[in-house]
Amino acid sequence: MRRRHRAGGTGTMIRAGRIIQLAARTNLHSKLKFVLLSALLTIGVLVFLSVSELSRASTDDLSEAIESDLGEAGTYRFDFSPDLGLSGPAVLGVAQTALTPFTSRPLRAALRLSSVHPECPPYDQIGEVSPAVLLDASGRPTEFDPTVGDAQVAGLTRDDLCLAGLVVPRNAVRAATRVESQNFGAALIIDPAYERAVELTSTTPATLVAVMTTGRTPDQSDEIRAALTAALAGPAALASIHPDSAVVVTRGDTGASVRSASEGIRLVYGLIGWGVLLVSGLGVLIAELIVLRDRTWYFGLVRAVGARRSDVAALVVADIVLVLVAGFGMAALIAELASPLISSFGQTAFQTQLTILRAAAVPKLIVGAIVVLVLGGAYPAWRATRLDPLDVLERR
Repeated sequence: MRRRHRAGGTGTMIRAGRIIQLAARTNLHSKLKFVLLSALLTIGVLVFLSVSELSRASTDDLSEAIESDLGEAGTYRFDFSPDLGLSGPAVLGVAQTALTPFTSRPLRAALRLSSVHPECPPYDQIGEVSPAVLLDASGRPTEFDPTVGDAQVAGLTRDDLCLAGLVVPRNAVRAATRVESQNFGAALIIDPAYERAVELTSTTPATLVAVMTTGRTPDQSDEIRAALTAALAGPAALASIHPDSAVVVTRGDTGASVRSASEGIRLVYGLIGWGVLLVSGLGVLIAELIVLRDRTWYFGLVRAVGARRSDVAALVVADIVLVLVAGFGMAALIAELASPLISSFGQTAFQTQLTILRAAAVPKLIVGAIVVLVLGGAYPAWRATRLDPLDVLERR
């Protein structure tokens, strides 16, 4: 039984090898057709790769600009009531559990203090500012890094800052980044060691602020608010406050129309790239139909001497596979050789790195090759198998 199985497998491999060899010989006899189809596919693949890379470069840069100016898609800010009677870690623990259906990312949090007015010059330049202390997802203060943020904010170039009669060193306060300012509504980030000094400057309690990002554009504010309100209903009842007052949910990102336009640009690029590949596939289909008409007698003769329908279909498919290998291989070679020029062009024209032959493009190329193979080979292979060898030879 094993010998039969091995013999059958060996016979299939030999048959496949002969079919490929025969397809190669027929292409050698039709050099012009082979070269033209390979060139058509090469151009199609190069256009597809170029459009895909331009789409990536333009939309990625646009997405970064949108996130920088308008916030990451699906960003929500939660201002928890200081009257809940729970510690920061306890509130964040309840919130993280309630928000699990919406995101798997940890919450980003901060303790936003009341607006303060420095007591020593240059208070006339700084004015009132809203400071905050950054917290991790568990509600504990994070390590302060004075090198982050914009050091050139007005008034922060002096060596110290006076708050509640205490001198706060310059390396214990920094300007909030754009993202921190958008997320927490703070202008300054304070070292946790000086949190108490800032709190003494105001009688208003600090507010725990948390930020969640879902990455999804549709607004889920109502669902998120309902989940948080339900989770905080118990502590709110113990604190004698209404559940709706326990937390304020605000959509942090804006510019839905701009994000839609960005997705539209990506879609247009994708349609152009795949459209070019489909046109290449149609070109292969038309060429194979012409070849099929010219080789009708050949397929009839092959059938007459004992070839099966599957052999004829495999011969047509093998002919197209050879064209695909030549076209895609030539496109990859040209893309690799032209990569320095393309990279230089990207830096000059778009101030970004362009690489049209990326690892991420390989799955797309495989799908594209399958599409071209099916589009250009399915119908000709079916037509070839339907030929009656007697009718063909009689006409010949």
